[in-house]
Order: sequence, then C-alpha cells, then structure tokens
Amino acid sequence: MPSDHLIKTVNSDCTPNVATASKMTNIECSFYPLFPNEALEVDLLKDVVAWPETPPVPSNFALNKSSDPAHSSFTILPRKRVGSWHIGDELEVLINICDFHGQPKKSGGDVILARLYNPTLSAGVAGQVLDHCNGSYSAVFSLLWEGSAQVEVTLVHPSEAVNVLQKLTQEHPDRIYFQSLFRSGSVTETTTCNVCLKTKTQQNLCNYTNLYTGDQWFCYKPKKLDCDARITHSKGGTTENLKPVQNKLFQRQV
Repeated sequence: MPSDHLIKTVNSDCTPNVATASKMTNIECSFYPLFPNEALEVDLLKDVVAWPETPPVPSNFALNKSSDPAHSSFTILPRKRVGSWHIGDELEVLINICDFHGQPKKSGGDVILARLYNPTLSAGVAGQVLDHCNGSYSAVFSLLWEGSAQVEVTLVHPSEAVNVLQKLTQEHPDRIYFQSLFRSGSVTETTTCNVCLKTKTQQNLCNYTNLYTGDQWFCYKPKKLDCDARITHSKGGTTENLKPVQNKLFQRQV
C-alpha cells in the first residue's frame, strides 16, 4: 500500500494562457510570414504547451506570498472501492499549495512534478497532475508493481516564477542567444545568431533558413566577411533581464 513521503513536488484542466498577438510586445524581428498550414501547426503547438492563467506579479510583490513547499501538503485519497489497492488501479493524491505564511493559495499555475516509486525495486511512475486553478492539484498514478510505494511531490517553480518567465518570453524572445564564427584566411569575426534578430534592414543579416523545412535561422552579417565564411556555431549565452525580486524566485532553495 502506498505511503506518504514528502511534499516539496502540474499541468491543467483549467483555462490555458497562450500568448496572442495582442499580448506580445511589438518587436521587429526577421521572421518571414507563415504559410496558412504553418500558422495552423504553430497554433496547435501553442495549445500543447499552453499553461493556466497566472496572476500578474506586481512591482511591490512580497516573496513570502509566493508558493512555499514547506507550508504545502499532499494527502493520499482513499481507494474508491472497498479493499486494498491492486496492480492496474489508480492512486489519487490531493495537493494543497500555501504561501510562506501558511495561507492557502487561491490560484493555480505552479509547476509541479509528482512520482510514485519504490527504491528497493528500482520502480517508479510519473503522476498525471491536474491544476484545479484554486491552489489545489490532483496527481493520479497508475499502480504498476506489487509491493509498497512512496509518493514524492516536487514544486519546481511557483506560479509567480511562471508569470515572470511568460513575460520574459513575450518581451525578450531573444534572451537566449547563439553565436557563429566566420573565417576567411587570417580574418575572423563572431556575430550573434537566433531565430529572431532585431534589425532595420535585411541587408544586415545572413539568412540560413532551411529551404526544405522552413526553419528560420539568422546571424548578424560580419563587417568584413561574407555570409558563406561561417564555419562554426555555438551557444552564446543568456540575457536574464530579471529584476532583483524576480531573480529571487529562481534562487530559493526548497
């Protein structure tokens, strides 16, 4: 029979939050218009990765009002039928998220992972987590082995951090950037590359868009070299663009 382990660890059955044109910041990028079938595919992908609506984080936000695993809890719900659990049954866990004051959260959007496992048997299964949009979540596990099991729930990111990430994605889609090295003879140059580059003219770009798949990729054109002098590609880095109070949402040790 499964036993409680610890709370520290969602996806959703509530209204998702998808960035639409009205929500996106007006950024001049080097994107070409999508064909109708491509636009449909993009919309389908957005639906797949859509996340529940999260309340905006005000500038004077207090970190102690964010989700706190130490004050949160989960409960294994009784079996729906009389008797013990059997292989093939489903185990359901109710998760309640609270802030650092121990006050129940009233909205969803936390990133939560749940697992059922037995370290002795090296057995484990991920739980399907449902967001009820009111600070509570359900995790459902399939029972796949005979013997004992433990439940572990992990809070990966509080909903406030998710809100910050969504805003960063909308306002700074190029915050993760890449670089390419150009070389011709003894002359070398390195420029920034990405799927979205801010520029006033296409002449300042090297276009490496895949002609077969349509996947777009651009680099800023070197000052002295041609676009065909590109020889290597690597990750450049990340521009955080986080305010100090926002950065603390990702630095907490939970």
